Amino acid sequence: MNSFIIYIDCWCPMCVRFGSLVTYLDIFNNISKADLRNYDGDLICKAKSVKQIASVDENNRVFYGYDSIWQIIVRLPLIWIFIPIFYFLKISSLGNWLYNELAVRRQIIPIHCKDEECSSN
Repeated sequence: MNSFIIYIDCWCPMCVRFGSLVTYLDIFNNISKADLRNYDGDLICKAKSVKQIASVDENNRVFYGYDSIWQIIVRLPLIWIFIPIFYFLKISSLGNWLYNELAVRRQIIPIHCKDEECSSN
């Protein structure tokens, strides 16, 4: 069983594509994906996860936003050559800024919900 889980917002096409890319690059199957919209636990904050990608590691530590992206990058050996760039983005806080700019612009397409659920999100 995979010990690192990323929670993907299935209503966001960009998030779904990112999850597919992670699956493609995860040659050792270290990362599993879960649908954020179907999450009913209490480990992650669902309200925060709707705005920022969430992930949980093997020690039940929760990461959001660029910290979650960093945790994904270090688990994908095929792109380790880019770690210095991602590390610079992490320590300079540019990664958080870029991530937030992207997250604000993402589209939510609630095609699998009832009208009353969609209007509340």
